[in-house]
Amino acid sequence: MRKIFKVGDKIEIVRIDRRTWEEKDMQYISKIADIKDEYFYIFTPIKEGVYVTFYIDEIVRVYKVSNDGVWVFDGVIEERLREPEYMIKVKQISDVRKIQRRMFFRLPINLDIFVKLLNSDQMQKANTPEKEVIDEFSEGKIVKALTKDISGGGVCFIAQEEFETGDLVLTKIPVEQEELILKAQILRKERIEHPAYRFMYGCKFVGVTQNEIDKIVKFIFAQQKKMRQKGLL
Repeated sequence: MRKIFKVGDKIEIVRIDRRTWEEKDMQYISKIADIKDEYFYIFTPIKEGVYVTFYIDEIVRVYKVSNDGVWVFDGVIEERLREPEYMIKVKQISDVRKIQRRMFFRLPINLDIFVKLLNSDQMQKANTPEKEVIDEFSEGKIVKALTKDISGGGVCFIAQEEFETGDLVLTKIPVEQEELILKAQILRKERIEHPAYRFMYGCKFVGVTQNEIDKIVKFIFAQQKKMRQKGLL
């Protein structure tokens, strides 16, 4: 197989939760300084003018976006270097794999959404007809929430209500002139300091149709275009 990652490549780094092996929400932009066998020397990312602190034995996921797709591997931080420049030494611990580009980009955006916890009976309905899903959302406790980011594969939101990791919820998300009602599973839960909300949740969509994914991706592309025009991207 051809060599995918090369010296000088622009990459994105995402921290990984060791307990769940799921990605945390912050992404860092950097470049590959050197490669020696399974070891990658990566310039330490800078966030708001400060070098980002990575910890020894911390797990990270390294992404590279190219014309033929998005490539990724998992690594572990083995060393932090200051000479000749600030760098982290990352040992590759997985094969390089290709993922779908449309599922990759997470758009940071604040959208007012509604969330409802599904009960055990509803959770067993893997292929619920659309009308029945809407009926389910019209009953029970509906929670107001705010998105932090969204992608073709999931959504991160903050809410006052407490849910648990593994819970299945319905989300009502405004996309252009439409409100999509999508099932999602909570993968991460974090207590936050916020005047209106107590928790942040990272979720993946489950049982969504290709048409629904396409609508989300179209919405993300449209928002990216607007941000570029404003000089925000």
